[in-house]
Amino acid sequence: MATATLRRWGRSLGVVIPRDEVARKGLRSGQRVRVDVDPLAGPDDFADLCGTLKWRKSAQEYKDEFRQLWGE
Repeated sequence: MATATLRRWGRSLGVVIPRDEVARKGLRSGQRVRVDVDPLAGPDDFADLCGTLKWRKSAQEYKDEFRQLWGE
């Protein structure tokens, strides 16, 4: 089974089938396929989270705080 990300195509949503899955199943353009749609509970990997977390302090503020704790 493969997972994919929905992408907007005009007013519709489309699914791009990963290349390795196409090769494994021997799929070709125009061929009809069955698709089971089940949304995943959360992000598939860490890359999906990048840029979504909001920190209370800047990186410099954290560095300054650690330097005080370590006595530098």
